[in-house]
Order: sequence, then structure tokens, then C-alpha cells
Amino acid sequence: MSKILGINTSHNCSFAYFEDGILKEYYEEDRFNKIKNFTPPIDLFNTDPYKYKVLKKFKNYIFDTVVFVSYDRGTAGLEKPIIDNILKQVNCKNHIFLNGEHHIHHASCGFYFSKFKEALAIVTDGGGERYYNDFQTMESIFSVNKNKIKPHYKHASIIRLDYFNNFVDAEKNFKIKEMDLIISNKNIGGYKFSLEREKAGFKPYEEGQLMGIAAYKNKNTNLNKDILDIAHKVQEETLQDRIELIEKAMTYSNCKNIILSGGYHLNCSNNFKLVKHFPKLNFFIDPIPYDGGTAVGGAYFYENYL
Repeated sequence: MSKILGINTSHNCSFAYFEDGILKEYYEEDRFNKIKNFTPPIDLFNTDPYKYKVLKKFKNYIFDTVVFVSYDRGTAGLEKPIIDNILKQVNCKNHIFLNGEHHIHHASCGFYFSKFKEALAIVTDGGGERYYNDFQTMESIFSVNKNKIKPHYKHASIIRLDYFNNFVDAEKNFKIKEMDLIISNKNIGGYKFSLEREKAGFKPYEEGQLMGIAAYKNKNTNLNKDILDIAHKVQEETLQDRIELIEKAMTYSNCKNIILSGGYHLNCSNNFKLVKHFPKLNFFIDPIPYDGGTAVGGAYFYENYL
């Protein structure tokens, strides 16, 4: 009997237990410690290791493999103290850290829950996968079936806008192992939402509030008009971007099954509009599209594709 524990060590720290390829248990640490969107503390010297409350659920388990995943923090070694600390609190025979392929774990999570035999997985987030030091992947397209995940397209954008302040819509196109790669300075996907959320005065992780109030533009409301304008504008712009990305995905395959994952697709309003815009496609929205789901995706990816 195969026992695999997937652990996401980024924000929304999460734990996914698979038994013989079936997800049996899933937990997020913030449900136990009451620290919303909990991110494991980075402790380079391991002087005050955090005790994971979720791991009490697994105190009598012995895992064949523990699969660690995270977004790319960009500095070598930051994850090691976190992983070493967790390994002291869990019984396992082997462990592996799948670093650098953040979007593929979002795609794997969505595919596991979808029950599609094959699909195009479209991932959009705020940038969890790093190219060099200053670029993060915001968009990806994959073909997925039970035997293979094939990346078709990635768009990595600058995360230090001052680095590209002399360029307007700077963009470079590459072909890497049959995958299309765009490197640009464009604000796209979840990153665009984060920037506009900050401009509107909301706190980190409050993108949902910005999404929600967008519906109140031109309504009789006491909400600040300038903030409503920001919310409506970013909803409309990112919706059009998602439409174009789905159209791009259809150039890679004639598959009609579409999986939407990545934190951007917590955007229920725009997800609904995408379904209405493409009536001939079969959509499935990853139920854990944010980073918590990568614990599921990482464990599933390891067992099925590695």
C-alpha cells in the first residue's frame, strides 16, 4: 500500500495524504493555528522551530514518501530549515523537494479533481515560479492526461518594475523544448490584481474584496467611486486576458476539456463569464486553485508522472 504525504510549505501551508493514489485527507495549517493564510516561518538557524498542529493527525502514520512543494522564493536554501523541521515531526522512509515547477502542481491538482481523461490546464496566479532573479511565471498552458503533462506555453513577467522602467511593453519570445516562452514587463494575471489591490488600499490576500466590489460599479452604493473604478477595470482587463489565453490554448490542442487553476481562478465572477463566453468547452475549476492545492498536485504529480 502506497502512502504519500504532499506538503505545501508556502502560504496557505497544506497537507495532502494519498493512499494508493487516492486523496484520503487534506488539511490547511491555518485551520488549526488560526493564523489566516499561514506561511511557515523562515528560520535559517533553526533556533525556534515551529510545531505543526496538523501533523498530530499523522502521528501514527509511516509514509513511503513525503513530497515537499512551494513557490520559488528565489534564494537557495530558504526551504531547507522548514523541510528539516517538518521531517523531525513526521515518520517517513523517503522525502523529495519538487522545487521550481510551481504551475505544474496547480495543473496536477486540478486534473486530479476533474476526473477528465485528458484536458488543457490553464494556470494563472501572481507568480510562483521564477525565471532568473527578476521574472516570475504568471500564466501557463499544459496538456494533461493520466500518463503525461506537457507544457505548451508560459508567460514570465518582471517583478521589479524599476528594472524595466525604460521600456514600454518590452517582450521577448522564445522556444524551449517545443514550449513557447514569453518574457515581458507586462502586469498580468494575479500579479495585476495584486498591484491594483494595493492601489485600492486593500491589504495583502484581499484580492477577493477587490473582485467582489467590482460588481457594484454604476449601482446605488456608498462605496468609494475611485475604488470601484479600479475594481471594475482590473476585472474587465483580466477577463479579456483570460479569454485570449483560452483561445491561445485551443491552438495547441483540439481538446474541449479546460481546467482553470492558480490563485486568480478564485475569481468566481470571471470564471462564470468565461464559461458563458465559451459554451462549447467543458470547464472544470480547480476547487483548491490557490497554493494550498499544490500539496495535492505535488503528491499526485510525484506518484503519477515521476
